[in-house]
Amino acid sequence: MRLLTSEEMKRVEAHAAKYGLSYHRMMENAGAACARNIRSVVEKEPGTRRNVAILCGKGNNGGDGFVIARKLLDSGYRVCLILLSGYPGTNEAEYMYKMTAELNIPTVWYDADPPKAAQTIKTADILVDAVFGFSFYGTIKPEMAKVFALFNDAEGIKFAIDIPSGAYCDSGRCDPGCIRADYTIAVSALKPAHILHPASDCCGDIIIASIGIPEESFAAVGSSMYTYHANEIAARFPKRRIDAHKGDFGHLLCICGSYTMPGAAYMAAKAALRSGVGLVTCAFPRSIYPTMTAKLTETLFLPLEETADGALSRNCIPRLLQRLDQYDAIVIGCGMSVCADTAAVLQAVLENAKVPVIVDADGINLLSKNINLLQNAACPVVLTPHPKEMSRLCGLPVPQVQSDRTGTARSFSHAQGVFVALKGANTVIASPDDNRIYVNVTGNNGLAKGGSGDVLAGMLGAFAAQRMDLHDALCVGVYLHGHCADEVAQNLSRTGMLPTDVIEALPACYADFES
Repeated sequence: MRLLTSEEMKRVEAHAAKYGLSYHRMMENAGAACARNIRSVVEKEPGTRRNVAILCGKGNNGGDGFVIARKLLDSGYRVCLILLSGYPGTNEAEYMYKMTAELNIPTVWYDADPPKAAQTIKTADILVDAVFGFSFYGTIKPEMAKVFALFNDAEGIKFAIDIPSGAYCDSGRCDPGCIRADYTIAVSALKPAHILHPASDCCGDIIIASIGIPEESFAAVGSSMYTYHANEIAARFPKRRIDAHKGDFGHLLCICGSYTMPGAAYMAAKAALRSGVGLVTCAFPRSIYPTMTAKLTETLFLPLEETADGALSRNCIPRLLQRLDQYDAIVIGCGMSVCADTAAVLQAVLENAKVPVIVDADGINLLSKNINLLQNAACPVVLTPHPKEMSRLCGLPVPQVQSDRTGTARSFSHAQGVFVALKGANTVIASPDDNRIYVNVTGNNGLAKGGSGDVLAGMLGAFAAQRMDLHDALCVGVYLHGHCADEVAQNLSRTGMLPTDVIEALPACYADFES
């Protein structure tokens, strides 16, 4: 499903206007559609009170609010308009305002009578935010912040038109004083703010309202961001022929673990096995052989030379290189530790592998110390950083990474020629040869535990080894990792769930997608 940025939405509307759907008609359709959806929500319960307060800005979002006022009035609602920014400032909004004036709809000019506006908000049964829409930027002015606080504290059902006022459409940022709605009616299409945190937290339930823009206009513009839902993931889930054998599902090499972190290697391998790969070989320092063999029964083992501290030694490189052609994908870095020897191992793998290499955890930490290792990579490379690791990779403060997660992932992906899965709330996936960004919608904060990334890395490696399109493998893996975590959280709790709980729940979660 596409996510349209503010500029893309403007271009879609311009295309529709060019081919016969006027801006006046789009505004009329938008207001009518929003009014229908408001009625659909509030009239589910008999005896719903019908006092409506509509906060209007001076732009086209306010124009939508004027149309909503007319339509709700026609349906027997008692409507009051509150104009927060003075007289309408666009031709379409002015036209719609004049139509409400002809109907004598009560109007409060906030600048002239703040107490009356406040009282109207407090006593309304239904509140509608039609102030900014997708055009907001900067910060909310103090006086308007007071009004928004009244709106948020009011007891009535709250609706935001298109995007809650105070949220940034494209990045998902929001002002601290942002409107917090019970329902957001997305006009024409989803926007990034409907999906990306923290703006999405202000949206409540999201309703998409079509306003008659033809599909040709959306197709002509395209979209720079998109998300998948369950049916779209199911269409990409690996198919298994009835006469298939293990060789059909690939062979994954996991180069993971160290004396102090054997669990990371175990979780990556176990998650891969649970994700349909035909064979998994675990390569690890010899000292953790007893631990690995006690925990894993279905994998092949490749114990290797190690340093005095129990990390992989550079002396193991010849053995690794002799075997690289046996594998269909490689996961490297989980619990591997950071030292000169592991850096040499990572470099050798990147320079000699011909299959996708998923670099996670300590592999990313090694790259952050020498990003030039990517320049000589002979294989497709996937990086799976969390925000702090992304900060190290690109030299930006964590808050800057988080303020524009999609832009950061895209820029780094293109600059370094790698796939990036930037983890966190709404993991985003960027590809080196595509401007579009996938934004994930599954997962919860129960995944905020050590080991969750190892599970994801193993899953991604498994799907890559099954020879899926690499971008699809990442989208499917990230979605299903979060989906399974959501199931586990519902059955156990977000507080108490463990990454190993997610691994054990994978088979049941995969059942619906398999069928």
